Amino acid sequence: MTEEFMQYAQKLKTQKLFETEDFFQASAREHIPQFQNNFRILCEQIGRMQKDGSLGVLSYLEFTLLHTNVILGKDTAEVRVYDDNWYFDSRQRIAGQFDYSFLSVCYRELCSQLLSARKRFAGIHAHDIHAFLLSSASEFYRYVAAFCRMAILECTATEAFQSLQRADEFEIHAGEYMAYTESVYRENRTKNAKDALKWLSKRLEYDYAYEDFSGLDFTNADLSETDLRYADFRSTILCGADLQEAMLAGTRFHHADMRNADLRYCLLHEADFTGADLSGACFSYAKAYSGISSRKKWMAPGFARTDFTKARLCGADFRKAAIRDAVFQDAVMDGALFFEHQLEQYDLSAAQKKAVCITSL
Repeated sequence: MTEEFMQYAQKLKTQKLFETEDFFQASAREHIPQFQNNFRILCEQIGRMQKDGSLGVLSYLEFTLLHTNVILGKDTAEVRVYDDNWYFDSRQRIAGQFDYSFLSVCYRELCSQLLSARKRFAGIHAHDIHAFLLSSASEFYRYVAAFCRMAILECTATEAFQSLQRADEFEIHAGEYMAYTESVYRENRTKNAKDALKWLSKRLEYDYAYEDFSGLDFTNADLSETDLRYADFRSTILCGADLQEAMLAGTRFHHADMRNADLRYCLLHEADFTGADLSGACFSYAKAYSGISSRKKWMAPGFARTDFTKARLCGADFRKAAIRDAVFQDAVMDGALFFEHQLEQYDLSAAQKKAVCITSL
């Protein structure tokens, strides 16, 4: 492939990745009900396989991208299930598939436009373009993983999922077969608060990301300066917890008790506080944004909006925070502290604006 054509192909690929990003941010949530219905049917199928003895206890479920499907123009991921041996599971099964064609429109446009354009460049063969497209597929596929992560929690709350025989440590991944995958959901029913806090006190650099800490009692715990991105703290007690300068991108705090928690200087991109009690919590100097910060070079899918839906934020301190594009739908904001100029940055209802406390200090 000539340097001239490669520059053209890379530029067009970047354009299509950003177009996918725009679609993902604007419209991906509209497809969640379809995914949830598909996942329910998938779980029912897995349940039947477990009942008839053709499938044992699950440790892994994976939405798997196959390059053969990409080559054939099939925008479907196989859903594979494994025991704790994962890829070495002798009884691994394909339980269904997930049609992600709504996320691959721009990738298919890239395919057709590059094949159409090759006649304008000397010495470019179709197999060169197919090789480039195949190597590019994984970047577009990361939106499938991001979508699965966005939609998965409600799926795991259903009876169809909860009735499955799952190992104490269970994970759902999305990615390429026998290659790079991303964790979108994790359970670890062996954890207890004492051992978890001892482990967290070691301040390991990357070990806590994506981990399951749900339902534990971390009252007054020191979790400051810890990388907890995409970790699960659903229904965890974090009253008075010190989370200063923690990395909380994508961290799940559904229905957590976070009264008087210290979240100063945190990075909260895509953090989900749905239904959490954050009364008296301090968000001063915390930062968050949605989407991609720079449009010069695509690096990864952008962040979803930080979510405070139905959270209790009575007396929470947002002064000097820069939490852009957050969702505050049905959040209780009585006495939450803001500077007056901040109100323009937050999408609050008229009733919420009336309920907050505007200060000058």
